Amino acid sequence: MLEFADRLPQCSRCGGDLIMSGVAPQDDKGGRPVHLELCPSCDAADVDRPAAGLLVQFFADGGGHDDSRTQEAVHLLMEWTKECMAAHGWRLLEMPPDPF
Repeated sequence: MLEFADRLPQCSRCGGDLIMSGVAPQDDKGGRPVHLELCPSCDAADVDRPAAGLLVQFFADGGGHDDSRTQEAVHLLMEWTKECMAAHGWRLLEMPPDPF
C-alpha cells in the first residue's frame, strides 16, 4: 500500500531530510517494523548501496518530475528495493509468468 504524507520522518542515520520513507510489509526477525529510507546525505555516495545512490541522483536530476523517465524510475526503484531487502537478509523472488 502506498501512502503520501506532507511530512517525512528524519533520517535515522544522520537526522537529515529524507527523499522517501517506507515501511516494509514484513517485520524483522525481532518483530520490529523495517523502515526503508532514502537520504540524500547518507545514500548519495555510499559505495555499499549503489542502487540508493543512483536513485538519489535520479531525483536530484529532476527525474521524479519527468514523465519520459518512467521506465528508468521503475528500474531504479526496483533495484533500491532489492538492495534494501538484501540488507535484511531477504531477496525478491522473480515470479514466472502464469502458464495459463
